[in-house]
Amino acid sequence: MSLSAPTTAAAAAAAAVAKTSVAEALSAVKTKIQASAERLGRPAPRLVAVSKTKPVSMLMEAFEAGQRHFGENYVQELVEKAPNMPRYVKWHFIGNLQSNKVKHIVSIPNLYMVESVHSVKIANTLNRLLPDTREEKLRVMVQVNTSGEESKSGVEPSGCLELVEHVMANCTKLELVGLMTIGRLGDVSPECFQLLAKCRDDVMEKHATSFQDGLELSMGMSGDFELAMAHGSTNVRVGSTIFGARSYPAKAAPAPPASADASAVPTPPAEEQQQKEQESTNSK
Repeated sequence: MSLSAPTTAAAAAAAAVAKTSVAEALSAVKTKIQASAERLGRPAPRLVAVSKTKPVSMLMEAFEAGQRHFGENYVQELVEKAPNMPRYVKWHFIGNLQSNKVKHIVSIPNLYMVESVHSVKIANTLNRLLPDTREEKLRVMVQVNTSGEESKSGVEPSGCLELVEHVMANCTKLELVGLMTIGRLGDVSPECFQLLAKCRDDVMEKHATSFQDGLELSMGMSGDFELAMAHGSTNVRVGSTIFGARSYPAKAAPAPPASADASAVPTPPAEEQQQKEQESTNSK
C-alpha cells in the first residue's frame, strides 16, 4: 500500500534534513511558510520547532539561527532540556499531559504555553499548581480530538465550548488563547482542520468580546502545515522536517531478579510507554 501525500512528504523532508544542517532546514521551513502565507494573503503563523528526542546541541543550532518557540511532547524531556537552554526560549508543551505530571512543568519559568489541555481536571490542576510568583498567566489551548481516533487525546468537538468556558470562568492563572488539534495521520483531506475551525467559530459566536485578537488555531505538522495554513492555522508544529527523523531508544529488557547485576538497563519510563503511540504523531 502506498503512503498518502502528507506522510510521504514528511518522510522525504526528514530524510533531506539528514543531509543538511538544522539551521538550513529551519530556514527552508520558514521560507515555505512565508511563501504560503503570501499566497493566502495572511500573516505567517507562529512556528514551533518540535525537538522530541533530539539533543540540546541541535536545539541550540536552531536557537542560534533565530528560533525561539520550541515544543516538547514528553514532560521528562522538557524538564531536562529547559535548564540547559537560554532563558529566552519560549517552551510549548504539546504532548498528552497527565495530572500527576503537571507539577513538573509548572515550575519552568519560561513555559510559554500548554497546547494540550484536554479536560477540566488538567485545567484545574494547572491553575492550582502554577506558582504565585509567576509573572504572567500561562497561555493554554484546548486540545480537540477532531479525528475521532482513540489513540489521540482531546475533548470531543461537542465538548469544546464547555471546556473553554470552564477555563475562562474558573482558571484565573490561565489565559485561554486558542484551540489545538492533531490531524489524522496520512490524511490528505482538510476535514480535521475544518472541524477545529468550526469549534473556533462556535466559541467566537458566544465570546467574541473576550477574544479581541481572535482565537488561535494550532494545527499542522511537517507533512501538512501548508494545508493547515490554508484553513486558518496560526501556529504550526514542525519537528522532523527541521531536526530529522526521531530516534527512539530500543526497548529495554525486563527487569532482572534482585540478585542479578544491578547495572542492567532499566525499563523505559512508564510515561513514554503509555504515550508513545499517541505522541508519535504530534508535530511530525
